[in-house]
Amino acid sequence: MYTFHQHIHNYAVWTAARASQRGFTTTRKIKVAIKSTDLQQFAINSPNISSNQFDVLHKQWARQIIKSLKKQNVNASLVTYGRAAKIIAIYLKTAVIIRDKAKSKICDIIHPPIDFIFITAISRRTSLQEIKNNKWTKLNEKEYWLLCSKIKKEFSILNWKLEEFWTPELAV
Repeated sequence: MYTFHQHIHNYAVWTAARASQRGFTTTRKIKVAIKSTDLQQFAINSPNISSNQFDVLHKQWARQIIKSLKKQNVNASLVTYGRAAKIIAIYLKTAVIIRDKAKSKICDIIHPPIDFIFITAISRRTSLQEIKNNKWTKLNEKEYWLLCSKIKKEFSILNWKLEEFWTPELAV
C-alpha cells in the first residue's frame, strides 16, 4: 500500500536528484544510492540526536551514496562528497524540514544544501570571502567539513536558517 511516508520519500528523492544531477547522473541512480542508506528511516523517525551524532551519520550516508554511485558506474571523477552532501541536504530538507515546518529539533542540525549560489552569497555578505573559490561539486570529505566548520564559526549554526543566503533566481 502506498503510504504518506513513501510519498514523501519519492518526492524527496526527486528533489535531491534534480538539485544535484546537472551533467552528473540519472534520478534512478541517485534513488538507488539513497536507498543504500537509512535516510528514509531517519526522515520517518526524526530522532532526537546531537549535532555531533548527526555529523557521524552524515559521513556514513555520504560514503554509502558515493560507494553506491561508483558501483553503478557513475563517472568516478564526478562522484564527490560535495555532491553526496547536497543529495543528503536536499533529501532531508524535503522529507523532514519542510514536512515539519522546521519545528522539530532535528531541523536545527540538518545541514543546508551547499552549492554555488549559497557559497557565492555567503562569501559576498560575510567575512568568508576566501570560500568563494570552493566548487561544491568538487569538494572531498575533508574540504566539505572544513567549509562547514568555517560557516558554523561565522554564524554559530549550520542549518536551514542559513538558506536566507540562497536565492533561487540566481540558479542557472
